[in-house]
Amino acid sequence: MKTIQIKFNPLFALLLVGSIFTSCSSDDDTLDDTGTNPPQENNQAILLDCDSFQANNADAILLLEDLNDEVDYIINCVTVVQVDLKIEPGVVIQFTDGAGMKIRESGSLNAVGTENKPIAFSSAAQVKGAWKGIISDSEKIKNRFDYVTIEYAGAGNLGAATQLGSLIFTPNAYYRLNNVTIRNGLNYGLFSNNYDYDAEINDCIITNCDVPMFVDTNILSTISGGDFTGNTTDVIRLNGGSTGTVDASHTWKDLGIPYRVAEDIIIKDGAKLTLEPGVILEFEDTKGMTIDKLFDEGSALIAVGTPTNPIVFTGVTKSPGAWKSIFCYRSTSVQNKMENVLIEYAGGAGADGAIEFWTEPVLNVSSSTFKDIAACAVFNHGDEDNPNFSESNNTTDNVSGGYICHD
Repeated sequence: MKTIQIKFNPLFALLLVGSIFTSCSSDDDTLDDTGTNPPQENNQAILLDCDSFQANNADAILLLEDLNDEVDYIINCVTVVQVDLKIEPGVVIQFTDGAGMKIRESGSLNAVGTENKPIAFSSAAQVKGAWKGIISDSEKIKNRFDYVTIEYAGAGNLGAATQLGSLIFTPNAYYRLNNVTIRNGLNYGLFSNNYDYDAEINDCIITNCDVPMFVDTNILSTISGGDFTGNTTDVIRLNGGSTGTVDASHTWKDLGIPYRVAEDIIIKDGAKLTLEPGVILEFEDTKGMTIDKLFDEGSALIAVGTPTNPIVFTGVTKSPGAWKSIFCYRSTSVQNKMENVLIEYAGGAGADGAIEFWTEPVLNVSSSTFKDIAACAVFNHGDEDNPNFSESNNTTDNVSGGYICHD
């Protein structure tokens, strides 16, 4: 194993030899007419072999050093990382058209820059999708990106055909992203929509991509904040992994753009999902939310907005019945609460109400509005109204089926 060392180009070597023979001259001879040392010749960027980071390579590289160039290294293939690779602050790696990087389970990528010396993964062709991007299967705790920029990536074909992004993580991957900027990318900036990740995303920026993120619902509570605006479509697209579930307690913050629900969300196994004021859940056509599965109980949805900053459940399509409903099954949790909430464009895909009950679950709804609903506002699948449902100060606007209904 080896590290990449600084290499002097031939011209600089000749200058160095020449300086030996003139070492007796005064120090002033080395100064330019401004009285400062003239700049040295830049080192040439190093073209890395495609097997540079493979475990079966006796000369595999473990460390990429900053060569103090505009571009330090060039990768012209899809390189596979099977070792623990560390990249120093200030390193710039340039990928040629169609190139990319795969981090395998046996490897890791530790790219820790600083505010003054960030690390960059870029391309000479400054167009969206010029190179494929970076994909990681690794569960190692060494995986970390601090002060890193990834740009002009996202062409795809690093993993499954549906995995499209500048930075892609596969199931079970471990990653820590701090002050990472993903920009000018094709498709998604970050693609991480499977399950069982160990993730943290802090103070990141994703801009000028098609969509900033497509992620698993269970990742959302690990996002501390950042800026995800300036993309073609400013939404965080959600997928519940292999089972469409929220199976641990989470809090989803208002990150400044809507969460777009691509698959039904199921809150189960006693999980508590808390939505902070200002959160917008935007459901794709026919999608919806379920609190508990049919034979579970104890899970809860806690959606408490404020009069000036309500929580919104809406549809991507702005018409009555665009999405399904919020369906409560057996939940006995007294934490189930919706206050200062707007529910609009629900009641489609066979739903009988914007909120539906089965087996008399516990829920309190207050100071909320049901608007443009293609069914009842609240529907109980039983012969009588749900005795565990409490409500106050709610309003309806263009609700076709009435306020509270039952079989």
